[in-house]
Amino acid sequence: MVVPSSLSPLFAQLSERYRASHSYLTIETHERNAPAALQAVASGAADLAFIERALDPAEALDPETMRARLRGWPVGTGALAIIVNPANPVSNLTLDQVRRAFAGVESNWVNLGGEDLTLRLVSREAGAPLRTSLEQQALRGGAIAGTAVVMPDDQAVADYVATHPEAIGYVAATWVGEGIKALTIDGARCEPAAVASGAYPLAYPLVIVTPTAISGKAKELIDFVYGPDGRAILGQSYAMAEGN
Repeated sequence: MVVPSSLSPLFAQLSERYRASHSYLTIETHERNAPAALQAVASGAADLAFIERALDPAEALDPETMRARLRGWPVGTGALAIIVNPANPVSNLTLDQVRRAFAGVESNWVNLGGEDLTLRLVSREAGAPLRTSLEQQALRGGAIAGTAVVMPDDQAVADYVATHPEAIGYVAATWVGEGIKALTIDGARCEPAAVASGAYPLAYPLVIVTPTAISGKAKELIDFVYGPDGRAILGQSYAMAEGN
């Protein structure tokens, strides 16, 4: 099984609960980005993968035969948290302020209701699913400013923001914890209920990807995710989709 790094905090709970009722199965997990995860499933190296974006129809096809080889199973919708250092007095931004900050239009926190500090952007690499989600939803398809400090994963983004009072970054809401502060956007909190209602404007899909000829082991896990135990765990951080 392949999972994104942002799912690690919850996946530990999910796998522990799953093993309690499926002791005859062994779960091996690997952290990979979406392209590597899809390749692992397509090649048979993994039974399934979680990705933080929709499965593109073209990706589901075998490039040689053009027949479907992958299937996406929607799990839920997660909140994309805009984070700052706890010392930052700003607690809310409008979506337009988020756009202006990450586009590089605003360069000082004083223009966003904060102190007179040079604003430092912290971002994931180009093409990372969460970066793409932010660029599409907050930046209207534009790009994050080239001045951003680029980090390899959510943990690194969170760690940087936790040690730099002038920083602003973004992570999956599952990573929000001690040392960082998640801002409300247009007054809405980055939580499942606000995502489900549409009040919180920054979100991303969580999707399970399997081969079209799904293995019995993979289907058992999917059924668990869609069942009451899986929903109880993942529902802490995701607005859950209906089971397939």
